Amino acid sequence: MRILLYYLCGVFAAAQLGKLAALSPPIARELQLGLAAMAALTSLLEVCGATLGGVAGRWLPRVGLRSSLSVAVLALAIGAAASAFAQDLVTLALARLVESLGYLAIVVAAPVLIARAAEGRRQAAAMALWSTFVPVGMAVGAWAYAWAAGAVGWRPAQALSVAGGLLLWVSLRAMAASDAATRRAASAASAASAASATSSPSPTSLTSPASPASPMSSTSPTAPVEPAAPAPPPSPGATGALLWALVAAFGAYAVAEVGLLALLPSLLTQGGMPLATAGGWTAAAALANVPASAIGAWLLKRRGALSPAIAVAMAVSLGLSGLLFLAALRDGGQASTQALLAIAVNAASGVFPSLVFALLPLAARAPERLALASGRLTQFGASGALLGPPLMGAVVERWGWSAAGGLALALSALAIPLALFAWRRLAQSSEEKPDACTIGPHCARSAASRRA
Repeated sequence: MRILLYYLCGVFAAAQLGKLAALSPPIARELQLGLAAMAALTSLLEVCGATLGGVAGRWLPRVGLRSSLSVAVLALAIGAAASAFAQDLVTLALARLVESLGYLAIVVAAPVLIARAAEGRRQAAAMALWSTFVPVGMAVGAWAYAWAAGAVGWRPAQALSVAGGLLLWVSLRAMAASDAATRRAASAASAASAASATSSPSPTSLTSPASPASPMSSTSPTAPVEPAAPAPPPSPGATGALLWALVAAFGAYAVAEVGLLALLPSLLTQGGMPLATAGGWTAAAALANVPASAIGAWLLKRRGALSPAIAVAMAVSLGLSGLLFLAALRDGGQASTQALLAIAVNAASGVFPSLVFALLPLAARAPERLALASGRLTQFGASGALLGPPLMGAVVERWGWSAAGGLALALSALAIPLALFAWRRLAQSSEEKPDACTIGPHCARSAASRRA
């Protein structure tokens, strides 16, 4: 249940990406804002992630991940409420910045909490599920806010974010209260058991004297025992080349993927497709990541996170999607064919992020570094989401759609050696320390097969 709650927090955060895409036309008309201003407002949600992801990975564990998550969903609700009363671009930007802070905290804290709640054989599937939060949230947000804006206007539509944030906050607080009550009950039961054992002498103590070596024969039987000082929390430490390679591969993937989704409506409308239809195809393309992530989760369950099959799957996912990028983003194509190819791109590429998120706990090398690893992945993913649309758009304006397809292919090709390098380093470390593998039921078997 708690895994589902953490996942819903991520979906709610990603829905704020789809929200502004759906509300941009009425906002621009009422406040007399241009396309450049609306694009800047949309990208502001990723600014904190791109600039502060690593900092958040170090700082949030000190504050408390669950407390940070509770504050984050409230920040999204507060930002939406402020947007509903905004009368100019500056107020909208400040409100969006508050939402950006909440978004950052959620995407850093939630995957760490999911990984902790799903240790063992469920961890890979849970992390693969988490990898779908962006496409699911964007699709839900685009549909829900477009419907609400059409029914009551863009300002009252912000109430969806306020209600969603408050509901998630209440659920998180209720879960925290339940966990605290469980801990208190366990502590009380332990104290009662200890008191009962102390007050009831054992038969041995009634029939035989304490031996000289027994603690009962001490000259100070009532002397208090000093409790051991709690060990200081370990430092997050350095992440190493392994993690940097993994998150860099994810960043290259994000540039191409987000660039495609951002430009797809323009590509399809240029081919004569109505805007509403193009929006539907774009949502379908984003959702194609979900079944692809299910394939990744199935592969992790069957083969194990460090099986060579995972390396092959990452390379095939990136390579095939790169070739499909080249076919989808081209000049003079038929709009319906390009829409189907865009869905195929996401169906192929969606396997890769599910495997990256599943490998993240291993790449962190230690539980205390998992939040830092999540922050690094957030930073590279958000940077890719920021750079993708303007970079791909500039290439289209300068050299055409076919050049953008070539760029996407090059980015996919760049990600392949980085991902394989990270996987190989993980495989080598598991051979040296096979007990360090924490993902999937077949990791130990995979390591043993590689050694054989």
